Amino acid sequence: MSYKTIILLLLFLIFQIHSYAQKSLDSAEYYLKHKHAEIKDGYATNTNINKAIYHFKQIKTEPERTIGLLKSYEFKASWTDCSQKEKKQIYKMAIDLAEEKTKEFPENGAIVYWYAANYARWANMLDIVEAAQNNVLNEIKKLSQKAITLDENYNQAGAIRLLGGMYLEVPNIPLIIEWPSDKKAQKLLKKAYKIAPEHTANQFLYAKALHKNDKNKKAEILFKDLIEKKSRKEYYLVDEKYINKGKEYFNDNFKVE
Repeated sequence: MSYKTIILLLLFLIFQIHSYAQKSLDSAEYYLKHKHAEIKDGYATNTNINKAIYHFKQIKTEPERTIGLLKSYEFKASWTDCSQKEKKQIYKMAIDLAEEKTKEFPENGAIVYWYAANYARWANMLDIVEAAQNNVLNEIKKLSQKAITLDENYNQAGAIRLLGGMYLEVPNIPLIIEWPSDKKAQKLLKKAYKIAPEHTANQFLYAKALHKNDKNKKAEILFKDLIEKKSRKEYYLVDEKYINKGKEYFNDNFKVE
């Protein structure tokens, strides 16, 4: 076999490997994008998200592989009908993967954000005092702050929304956790809302922060607008959740019978 033939065969092999990798990435992104294809009893079926996870695992391209897996794990555990045990296992897989890959890609805002997001989801399954005592909430707060520094616009101001939500929702626990603040929450959530007003969670949380800070007129306007929104196709379950939460909050705090 001639040297020229060997070179051509190697180039062909490299091309085939690249084509296979690109096909796997395209398939993974397709199934992730269509994760809401079938909704049953308020949950997405796991068919497409499982296919997305399978294809992301096949590719070697980084950081696309890691980001895709972290997004897919978060969606599967949060928005499909998993048992509590399975949810914890999936979030833990995501946390372990993200912890490893943030060492390899410390300046990648997407990886840091999905690290914080999966960590926060896992923490929500713990007793709040236990999470605070074990420094879990402080760690999530630091990750969120780092994600904001790296890319505050990512995932429709996701890290700002996460941190603002923590300031708003986490209770003050004397001598354990004393940083939650409605005023700091309002400032952060106002920024998240300005960056991505179309995201229903940004609008709900900002409106709630305004109400908790006695800005009732502005809060009422935002809640009225929120509950008239239609859920976006690609964010269907998130939007349904926060539109419904907006209706409940509005009825409890503003609606006059």
